[in-house]
Amino acid sequence: MLVVKALSLEMAKKIGDAAEAKAIELNLKIVVAVMDAHGNLKYYRRMDGNSFINVRMAPLKANTSASVPISTKALAERSACMPNNPYLGVPGIVLLEGGLPIITKDGQHIGAIGISGATPDLDGVVAQAALDAIHHDL
Repeated sequence: MLVVKALSLEMAKKIGDAAEAKAIELNLKIVVAVMDAHGNLKYYRRMDGNSFINVRMAPLKANTSASVPISTKALAERSACMPNNPYLGVPGIVLLEGGLPIITKDGQHIGAIGISGATPDLDGVVAQAALDAIHHDL
């Protein structure tokens, strides 16, 4: 019998802590948004020195990977290979790196993280470091 898992607040806080630690290591100022698998905001952290767009973009990246449980980077690549780049027209979908789904070891999608504040590739590095920090909890 499959036990349905959920993203706990404790896990979301660990994600936020790890993301901020990685951002400090890389001398970045980021925004972290963690959502459950339904796209509901579970945790939000904003480091000092962010702009309006970063505050809006991190939750959009998290929501994208909560809605379509793949990375925002992979979704962008998938969309670019299709005629007319169809995901560009979906409201609330972001096709910039920095959004990652949170998948348990047994394959359950329990949430997503969105990072914004640096270049998309560095946002992706920070997001991956944050998920790596909770890998043993999954």
